[in-house]
Amino acid sequence: METKARDMNFLCEEAVRLDATEAKIISVSSIVVEPWVQMKCRFGCSYYNKSKTCPPFAPTYRETRDMLRCYRHAVLIEGQPPGKKFKELLLKLELEANIAGFHKAFAMGAGPCPLCPTCPESEPCLLPYHARPSMEACGIDVFQTVRDNGFEVRFLEEKGTYVKYFGLILLE
Repeated sequence: METKARDMNFLCEEAVRLDATEAKIISVSSIVVEPWVQMKCRFGCSYYNKSKTCPPFAPTYRETRDMLRCYRHAVLIEGQPPGKKFKELLLKLELEANIAGFHKAFAMGAGPCPLCPTCPESEPCLLPYHARPSMEACGIDVFQTVRDNGFEVRFLEEKGTYVKYFGLILLE
């Protein structure tokens, strides 16, 4: 168990080395999943029913709750735009976690998928090995989760304001 804890700390260090602002190990029990989060996607986001990593294609909040029961820890990562670079950071960390022995490692990003300009309407995802849903797409209350874990986050009132991205690497 001590080796696993050391490997989790290594992932935090690696995240910062890859340009994350901050990363810390959290308990999966501190991740807040609520049905209203996906309603905000459905009624308020232009990517709803357009991106294969967004609702209704993303796991439902119930599926997310079930999935989280398979994990005890996660690395919560704070980053910044551009979205594609942040997604690449998360995928690198997921791979590092797998190599370190966390065979169930799974990354969850922030916002809509930045990998392709548009998703094909009637075809599967073009990059399924790289696509990961965002936390909010899966029903995770990102604001509450990050605040409960000691990060600062606030709603942006104006365009051009500093944006923070948050992602997770689920670990067991």
